[in-house]
Amino acid sequence: MSGVDLGIINTEKYPLQTFQRDERNIFRNIYTEYIALNDTLPLKYDEWLIMNNFGLLPDTQESLYQRKMSKRSVADNKRRFINTVRKGDILITGRGIGGLVAHAAIMTTDNWVLEMKGGDGWQNGIKDNNRQVKKDKWFDEHRSDWTTVYRCKSGAAASEAAVWADHTYYNPSGGTLKTRHITYKITTDIWSTNPSYCSKLVVQAYYFGTGKRKVVKDLSLIGRIIVPTTISNYFLSPYTLVNKGKY
Repeated sequence: MSGVDLGIINTEKYPLQTFQRDERNIFRNIYTEYIALNDTLPLKYDEWLIMNNFGLLPDTQESLYQRKMSKRSVADNKRRFINTVRKGDILITGRGIGGLVAHAAIMTTDNWVLEMKGGDGWQNGIKDNNRQVKKDKWFDEHRSDWTTVYRCKSGAAASEAAVWADHTYYNPSGGTLKTRHITYKITTDIWSTNPSYCSKLVVQAYYFGTGKRKVVKDLSLIGRIIVPTTISNYFLSPYTLVNKGKY
């Protein structure tokens, strides 16, 4: 069954020719990475594409690999990004890591981004992979990709999630010195915080960090890898995410 039949792909926004280009230049290589050493959740290629939502964001049905051609200059785009993002925002960009399409991070303050960066050697785990980086530097590292900014409708929930992420994945006292050292590894264990990976960190923050609020779906019902492109699907009303634009 194709992405069109499943209602994932809107051919006006993601034409067949563009998909074929991405399939040839991007998806096959990422899938090869995924399947190389991933025996915890073996998937056929078409199943893997569906799991990753064909690289499309569910709310806009736009591809994360849409070529970055904009009337804005890079400097203007960066300024808009810096002026937009704030504590608790979720950042999703097109640079995939470890056999997953896309990459996710969370703003722990109005100025700092927390992420599991991934990188070479992800198949066997990468020790001490968590980091915080200033938002301007984060943008510079992803300037060739579109970054979409999502914001929880509840400012209180966003703040709580950001604090939980900071204390769990960086420093329990909220200090600037990193005292948590987390290994990057993609597994189907959605409960542990070490090892972890980018999108798991983000969803956990809104699941564990928001108290009795029911912000995201029950993780016990998921039982699989959390992929960056589908993060918005985990959020429940009235805490659904708002797309604040792409930069």
